[in-house]
Amino acid sequence: MKIRQRPQLTVSVFAAMILVAAAIHADDSVKPEPALMTKHPLTTEQARAMQKAWADQLGFEVAFENSIGMQLRVIPPGTFRMSSPKAEAGRKGPVEVTLSQAFLISQFEVTQGEWKRVMGPIERKLNAGAGDRFPVYRVNHTEASEFCRKLTQLDREAGKLPDGYEYRLPTDAEWEFACRAGTLTLTHFGDKMSSRVANYDGNRPFRNSEKGPNLDRTAEVGSYPANAWGLHNMHGNVSEWCMDWYHHKVKGGVDPVQLEPTDWKTPPMVVRPNSWGNNGGYGHSASRYHAPPHARSSHIGLRPVLTKLHLKE
Repeated sequence: MKIRQRPQLTVSVFAAMILVAAAIHADDSVKPEPALMTKHPLTTEQARAMQKAWADQLGFEVAFENSIGMQLRVIPPGTFRMSSPKAEAGRKGPVEVTLSQAFLISQFEVTQGEWKRVMGPIERKLNAGAGDRFPVYRVNHTEASEFCRKLTQLDREAGKLPDGYEYRLPTDAEWEFACRAGTLTLTHFGDKMSSRVANYDGNRPFRNSEKGPNLDRTAEVGSYPANAWGLHNMHGNVSEWCMDWYHHKVKGGVDPVQLEPTDWKTPPMVVRPNSWGNNGGYGHSASRYHAPPHARSSHIGLRPVLTKLHLKE
């Protein structure tokens, strides 16, 4: 009797092991839910939990440090309404946008110290805040793109990049999605925003916000509170180059990007959002500005993304 039972027990245990292994494999293959930000906002806890789940899925830490010490944060994929109707009254929008892939974006604007480690000495005068922890500015669109290319090369040489990943400037849609961090309000702070939480001209406050400080220059990165995904200075400090050519109409759909210039005499690129010297009223999450690609301004810097979604500029 025992002789007949022992093979059955062995088979049962073996079968159970196969089922457990299959279950584990199935769990590993299940992707987290993308962020749905069309009708209801994410709470801070939901946004952070989703960020952690996607970081685990990608095999990154939520806060990834690259070869030059730059900190990047994981951003989940998702769907949102780009261009708030409150903020964009009278303009075409909003449009529904889906970002199909998770990506990483710099926690801060690129600093002057990071720029020097990748591009070499800064030869232009920096009269709106100087120091390794201040954001770099007076860089044109071509130089900003070249920074991303060289940073990709440095990280690959250092063995820091997984296969298929590269740095580039964010698309217009990626930038707004990262800025919102699950919110549907005018800014990721809410429908009000004092210059105590974002570096802009506090004498001209955001909407119905109270007046506040006016530094009249950039501030060191990290000087103001982050959004739910850990990104600082998405409102104020310096505006940031995006990958897209500027078009009046916001492009919707899946992974949208404007890769063709307009027929303007000097076609401009998208810049997001306001900076240290601007009126606070123009600093909402949907704010879109433009500048010619050759422009070098004390108001414009950059914030790269790290992604497997390859787009040709």
